[in-house]
Amino acid sequence: MKRSQYYARSVLILENDKDLANCIRLYLEDAYHVYTTPSPTQLRKYVTKYKINIVITDLDSPFPDLSEYLIDIKKIDPQIKIIVICMFLDDDEKREQFVLKEADDYIFKPFDADVLKFKLNKLVSPA
Repeated sequence: MKRSQYYARSVLILENDKDLANCIRLYLEDAYHVYTTPSPTQLRKYVTKYKINIVITDLDSPFPDLSEYLIDIKKIDPQIKIIVICMFLDDDEKREQFVLKEADDYIFKPFDADVLKFKLNKLVSPA
């Protein structure tokens, strides 16, 4: 892969579980420039400072206002794609439904890293 291709695509992982964030980062860094943050309050900083193509976040995060942060970054850059990681979906849970409404795709835990990379590549590839 050419170096210019490497920096052409960036992923921001919003995950408070450092081990999970690190595993995802290690798997993706051969094809993406990867940033990680444990806090949604940092999303705006990353999105305004760097060209982020995709945000990966966990629906099971402890952030009750996650959807508000996702809406905020979509306002800053409507081209940003969002992938949500989740254990399961509860039709009755309004928070989950609101977060998923902002998502461009989702993946269930436990997930295969190749499936995640496939979904990322699909979202950043021209139609």
